[in-house]
Amino acid sequence: MPTYSSYSGEIAIQLGALRTKGHDEAALNRPASDSLRMDQHEAGLQTDAEKCLASEQMLFDIALTEASRAIADIQQKTIALEMSADQLLSDRSLLSTIEADMAADRQGLVASAGDRMRAEVDWRHFRAINDIQQQANYPESQTWHYALIAFLTLVETCINAFFYENSAGLLGGVVVAFSVSIVNMFGALFLGMGWRYKNLAAIDKRVAGWLCFVLFIVLSIYCNALFSSFRAEYQLLLDPTDTLQIRQAFTLATGEAKKVFLVDMHFADLMSFILFGVGFILSCLAFYKGYTSDDKYPEHGRKDRLVKKMQFIEIEKQDLLRDKVKVFLHRRRAEVQAAVNEPSQLSSRASMRISELQGAVASANSQSRAVQRDFQLVLSAYRDANAAVRATTTPAYFKEVPDLTAHVSCSSAEETIAGLIATREHIHSLRDRLQGPLKDKIQAMQCDSATILNQTFSQFLRDIEAEAQGRIDRVTPAIHRAVA
Repeated sequence: MPTYSSYSGEIAIQLGALRTKGHDEAALNRPASDSLRMDQHEAGLQTDAEKCLASEQMLFDIALTEASRAIADIQQKTIALEMSADQLLSDRSLLSTIEADMAADRQGLVASAGDRMRAEVDWRHFRAINDIQQQANYPESQTWHYALIAFLTLVETCINAFFYENSAGLLGGVVVAFSVSIVNMFGALFLGMGWRYKNLAAIDKRVAGWLCFVLFIVLSIYCNALFSSFRAEYQLLLDPTDTLQIRQAFTLATGEAKKVFLVDMHFADLMSFILFGVGFILSCLAFYKGYTSDDKYPEHGRKDRLVKKMQFIEIEKQDLLRDKVKVFLHRRRAEVQAAVNEPSQLSSRASMRISELQGAVASANSQSRAVQRDFQLVLSAYRDANAAVRATTTPAYFKEVPDLTAHVSCSSAEETIAGLIATREHIHSLRDRLQGPLKDKIQAMQCDSATILNQTFSQFLRDIEAEAQGRIDRVTPAIHRAVA
């Protein structure tokens, strides 16, 4: 596509060259005195001037075309705006649309509410039969809670590795120490978890809980005594890799460890006594971590976490639905607000196009006059230079300068400007007619939005609660019949 540039003195810069050509042509007595039309230099100058004027005309035509397109586009958008505004003003489906959207999520919310209610009933029932008054108390992260047990196991392994070192070196001590630590720490951990059953109301569970405590006392004392005695025997082994020797050493240690309950156990050395003390202290720590691994009432912590999880899921679904309703309400208000603002935007666009087209008319007229002025200046300079040198009289046409401004016509702009002005006036009248009702519509929608979010949505959640309770009521008798 060709590009068109506005005139910027291209004709005037030929002044010196054409004056020289005028002298050269005059020296040859050209053009002839009886010539009736311009010579090649004058015709070339006129052609250049006409090209500049054609470029100015094309620039104006482009601006005129854009303005004409703008009229059609603005009129089309005005019609669409009028139809859209009338539809928005007559629309009364806000509440019904939101209710339909909420109904689509109703079953999921009912299911979540039912899950939460069943979890809460199970939780309350457990608290009631066990006479639990306080809130569930359990570690925020059981992973970190058990990580301490793993760390203590590692610590005990490192300590015991030096105690069990023998002719096999430190590596053999590590293997034995790790085995001892696993039995000592995790046995105490599981017994500590079992001791929590002493807090429940059922007699059999209480008995089981206290049995875990008694078993911990007995096993921790016996096992640590056994490991202490085994250390002394293990260090005396000639071949720590011989299974038979290890079995004999363990048998001797077992007999010695039983004496701890008769307060007749003899520690081989101070290291064995320290091993017993360290092992027992770490067993107590593991037992305590097992007891505090969850709420002191077994199953209370799990049920409490389940209730919180179901509540979180239900609230999350409610928040998602609430946000969905808010987005819908915001979109509806934005549509009405856009209808309020659009007439001003269309009017500004029409005014901008009027101003641009008027500027294009003024520019085209101004530039055509500039081209004509420069053309006349250069043409006169050529003819004056020719007349000053030649011996013969100048042709009669030298006295005439063609008027080239007719090559640029801007008369068609008036109709387009009138069309833009009429379109703008129509937009103003449309704005005056719609602005008040649309602003009232926005205020009404704001009130409706507050009512929907505060009352309709709250009532919807109450209905969900009631429906979930109804489902539970309908299912419960069927369960009883099935059990019977």
